[in-house]
Amino acid sequence: MSALVAFSQQFPGYRSAEITGAVVRGVKFIKAMQRDDGSWYGCWGSCFSYACWFGIEGLLVGGEPTSCEAISRCADFLRSKQNSDGGWGEDFTSCFNRVYESRPKLYGCDSGSSVVQTAWALLALMAADRGDDAPAVLRGIQLLMRRQQPNGDFPQENIAGVFNRSIGITYTAFRNVFPLWALGRFARVYGRKHGCCA
Repeated sequence: MSALVAFSQQFPGYRSAEITGAVVRGVKFIKAMQRDDGSWYGCWGSCFSYACWFGIEGLLVGGEPTSCEAISRCADFLRSKQNSDGGWGEDFTSCFNRVYESRPKLYGCDSGSSVVQTAWALLALMAADRGDDAPAVLRGIQLLMRRQQPNGDFPQENIAGVFNRSIGITYTAFRNVFPLWALGRFARVYGRKHGCCA
């Protein structure tokens, strides 16, 4: 959907009715796949925090407002899973159990939070752009900043990728790509908009 919308913006006269129809169907599909608790199940990342980010971004690129019920329900789900240290973290068993499984003390810290899953949850919440999420977002950003190492790297903490629901994949670049993405979005747009940074 993101690719189709970006293409359509560059070439508005090319097959516009077909592209619009595909995006409308995509929005319907995303809404139909949303679970009763407001989450989406992730097929390529571990697991719900990853899918929630894509679900929210997909609805937004499809033209849904940030006030839409599906986005609000997902943001509420994410906030309900935030750990006491401000981060998020799922065990790989979320993938094959299809239930959000947090595992304290699994990733080398007492809370179970992981920088990758925290970044995914933050990207989702910042995209949802609900003002009442700002304190939760700030706490997550602070966790990422605490976890960054003196050389700028982030620790490799857990299995973040998955294939076929049962095959864990450690994408070593994830630990830097997604936290930096979340920090960048916060610094560029979200934090200033919601009064979270100077």
